[in-house]
Amino acid sequence: MKLILTAALLALSLPLVAAEPGAGKPAAQPSAYNTMFVKFRARPGKSQEMRAFWLEMQKEVARSEPGAVQYDLLVMADDPEVYVIIERYKDAAAVAAHGQSQKARAMFARLGDLMEGAPEGDRMQLISAGP
Repeated sequence: MKLILTAALLALSLPLVAAEPGAGKPAAQPSAYNTMFVKFRARPGKSQEMRAFWLEMQKEVARSEPGAVQYDLLVMADDPEVYVIIERYKDAAAVAAHGQSQKARAMFARLGDLMEGAPEGDRMQLISAGP
């Protein structure tokens, strides 16, 4: 349980560590990213609780993180047990501050009970936003 919660926190608030092929060492982390795409699978029977969790987290981010530009919640059309969060922040400092409020940290403690497996995430740098 602790491992899953740690993985979730890392996926939400810290850069992912990716190994260089064949090198056995962590790759250099991108220094400039402001957008994250993270997928979470709900435990069987916990999908509605997970949906409520993310809707509450969305409100908490809007309330306590002035650097948040976008925080969208989606569900996969072909697998409604998989939730996707697309987050965008104004800069690296806002990314670093993400999820550091007391309420957000308390909420993360509940995530391990709702989630099956580890989250999958990618970090990106926005080039251009459309209408």
